Amino acid sequence: MPTDSDSIQAQAGVTLDNCAEEPIHIPGLIQPHGYLLALTPEQLTVRHASRNAAVLFGMEFDQLLGKSLAELFDDELFKTLSHHATNHTLHKINPTQVVLGEGEHKKYFDVIVSDSQQYIIMDMEASDPHIGVFFEAQYHRTQNFLNTVINLQSINEIFDYVAEEVREITGFDRVMVYQFDKDYNGEVIAEAKKAELNSFLKQHFPESDIPAQARALYLKNRLRLLVDTDAEPVPLHPNDEDVDLGSSTLRSVSPIHRQYLRNMGVCASMSISITVGNRLWGLIACHHYGPHLVPFRVRENAAYLGLTLSHLVAVRSREQRSLLEARAQTMLASVTECLSQEQHFLEGLRKAADKTIALFNASGMAWRLNGEIDTFGDTPAQSDIEKVFTWFHSRIEISDTIFHSDQLSAEDPVFDTLSEYASGVLILPISVKEQHYIIWFRRELIQTKNWGGKPEKVIEFVDDGSHRLMPRSSFKLWQEQVRNKSLPWSDVETISALKLRNIVINYVLLHSEKLKEINQTLEQKVRERTTELEEQMAVRKKAQRALKRALSEAEASNQQLEQFAYVASHDLQEPLRKIQSFGSRIQTLVESYDDPTLKNYLDRMIAAANRMQLLIKDLLSFSRINRATKSLETFELASLVNEVVSDLNVLVQEKRAEISVRDLSAIRADRSQVYRLLQNLIQNSLKFSREGVTPKVEISIAEETGRYRIYKIVDNGIGFEQQYSDQIFELFQRLHGRREYEGTGLGLAICKKIMARHGGAIWAESLPGEGTTVFLKFKL
Repeated sequence: MPTDSDSIQAQAGVTLDNCAEEPIHIPGLIQPHGYLLALTPEQLTVRHASRNAAVLFGMEFDQLLGKSLAELFDDELFKTLSHHATNHTLHKINPTQVVLGEGEHKKYFDVIVSDSQQYIIMDMEASDPHIGVFFEAQYHRTQNFLNTVINLQSINEIFDYVAEEVREITGFDRVMVYQFDKDYNGEVIAEAKKAELNSFLKQHFPESDIPAQARALYLKNRLRLLVDTDAEPVPLHPNDEDVDLGSSTLRSVSPIHRQYLRNMGVCASMSISITVGNRLWGLIACHHYGPHLVPFRVRENAAYLGLTLSHLVAVRSREQRSLLEARAQTMLASVTECLSQEQHFLEGLRKAADKTIALFNASGMAWRLNGEIDTFGDTPAQSDIEKVFTWFHSRIEISDTIFHSDQLSAEDPVFDTLSEYASGVLILPISVKEQHYIIWFRRELIQTKNWGGKPEKVIEFVDDGSHRLMPRSSFKLWQEQVRNKSLPWSDVETISALKLRNIVINYVLLHSEKLKEINQTLEQKVRERTTELEEQMAVRKKAQRALKRALSEAEASNQQLEQFAYVASHDLQEPLRKIQSFGSRIQTLVESYDDPTLKNYLDRMIAAANRMQLLIKDLLSFSRINRATKSLETFELASLVNEVVSDLNVLVQEKRAEISVRDLSAIRADRSQVYRLLQNLIQNSLKFSREGVTPKVEISIAEETGRYRIYKIVDNGIGFEQQYSDQIFELFQRLHGRREYEGTGLGLAICKKIMARHGGAIWAESLPGEGTTVFLKFKL
C-alpha cells in the first residue's frame, strides 16, 4: 500500500504524454489549511478522511473511520445534512458553522458539503465566530457594488471596477480579469494591483497554461483557492480507491500548476469563473506573493461578484450582437432592394457590390456566377481568385457549406502570396454543381501580440531516461508579430452570408418561370437516366459473369497449352536428336559424292533441325517457368551478371563488346530464372548491335523506393520503333527476318513471364539507330 509520500510523488509524476489528461479531480490530497471527511451517502459514516482529521477529533485515525456524523458532531447537524442529502439540496446549507471543543479550547469551523455522486464530501475550514459583523459589512458593500456597476457605461469600465472590488474584499496583491479567445488562449483585459508590481495588462497567455481538464472544473466549480503553493498537501486515507474531489473547496492543486505559480513568484491564488451560456468566457484571477487564506464567506462574496460579471458580460454581448444583427438586417434589405430593381439578379448584385462589401466589413469581393469572375474593391488577381475557387471546390463536401478563415495561408501554404489582399476569406456557395461562388476578402492586419513569457512547453529529462512536462519558468514579456491574418469573421457575418444566399436564390426562383420547366425536364431525364443505368448495370453484371467464365476457361486452356507445350517439346527431343545424328552420318557418307544438290538438301535439313532444337529448348523453358517451384534466395545481382557475361565470353569476344556493371545491390529472387532473364537480354543487346560500332552494354539501378527497385540495361544497338515496344514481348513476335538475325521469337516472352512470376514488370524504350533501354522492376 502506498505511503503518504508515495501519494504525493504519484501526483507529481505527470509525464509529457499524459499531462493533458491529468486527473486533477482525484488527486487524493487536500490543502493543509482544512480538514475533509468523505461520508457514505446513506448512513453518513466516515469512509475516507484527510490524515490531519484524526488530530482534530482527538482520536486515532483507525477509530475515526466508520464513525457516524452524529458521533462526531451533534444530532442537529446529522439530521440537517441527512435531510438535504436526500433532497439533493446540500448547497442550501453552505456554510454551516460548527463548534468543536469547550471553553478556551473552543474552535469554530465552516462546514461546506457537496455530493460527489460517490460520497458526501465535507470540507471544514476555520471560521470567525463574529459572523454577524461580517454579514452587516458585506451587505452594505454588495449594495454599493450593485448600485455602481449597473451605472457604468462601457464594459471595460465594468471589468476595471470588478477587479478593484475583488481585490478590495479579498486582499490579494493582484487581481486580473482574464478573457479567453476561441482557442482558449487568454488575455489580461483588466487589472488591479499593488503599485510596485509589474503590470500584466494586455499580455497574452497560451491555452496550455490552463488546460482543458482545468477549464472543465472551472465550469463545474465557480471558485478555486490555493492558499500556499509551498504547503505540503495532506493525503486522504485509506487510499484504496480514487475519491472524486472535484467539488471540494480543499482539493489539492496539480503539482504542475503549483510549480507554474512558483515560477511566477506567486504563493497563493484564487480563480473565479466568468461564464456565458455553457462556455467558460474567462476568469477573475487573483495572485498573492505570500500565503493567503481567504475565509469561505469572503470567497462566496467574491464568487457573487464573478456571477454578476458573468451576467453583465452575457447581457452586453447580447446587446452588441443585437446591434450587429440589426445593422446586417438593414444592409440586407438594401441589397434586396437593389436586386428587385433589376431584371437579372447579376445586375442587381453588381449594383449592391459596395453594400455587400460593407456588410461583411471586407476590403473586396469577387464571384463566379456566370462562368466568369467579376471583382469589386481590393482583390487578388483573377488567376489567384480562380485558384482559391478551385481549391475550395475540391474540398467541399456539403452543398450548403460556407467557409471562412482569418488566415487562408494556414489552410494551404500556396496562398501565402495572397496575404496582402486575402489574408481572410469568406466563401459562399450559391450552386456547388455549377461552381457558382461569392467570396469576400479581408486584408492582412499586422499585429504585435504581447505574451507573458514565450508560449512554449519545457521538457525535463530525468535520470531513468524518462521525461516530463514542466511549466514555463520565464514570464518575461515576449512579443510576437502576427502576419498573414485578418480580423476574424463573426457569427453575425456568417449568418448574414447564408441569408444573402437565400435572398439570391429566392429572387431567381421568383423571377424565372423557366426554372420550373427546367426542373421538371431534369427530373424526367433523371428518371430516364436511372432506368438506363439500371439496364446498363444489368447488362454489365451479365457481361461480368460471362467475362468471369471466359477468364476461368482461358486459365484452364492456358494451363492445358502449357502442359501440351511441355509434353510436346519434351517428347520431340528424342526424334529430333535422331534426325540430327543420322543427318550428320549421311553428311559424312556423301562427302565424296559430287552432287551439290544432295549436299545442299542435307545442309538445309540439319540447319532446320538445329533451329527446331533451339525452338523446342525455348518452348520447354517457357513452359517450365510457371511449372517450376519458386525458389527465392538473396544474392548480389552484380555477381550473377558477371557469371552470365563469363558464360557468354565467346560471343562477347567475337563482338569485341564492352559490358559495364554498376553497383546493383542484392535482391531476393529465383536465381536460376533471373540468370536466364539476364542471359536473354544481354544476348539480345549483343545480337542486335550496329555494324561497325563497338557494342556497349551498361547495367545499373534506374530508380529505388522503399517498395521496389528498377534496373536498366542500356545498349547502343540498332534499336526499334517505340510503337513495337509491347509487341516484342509477345510469343513468336520478331521485328526482323530469321536470315538477318537468328532466334526463335521466344526470348523476350520468356523474360516477360519471368518478371511476372516475380510480381514485377519489364518494358523497353528505343529509337532506331540509337540503342535500346530495357527496364526491370523488382519488388523489394
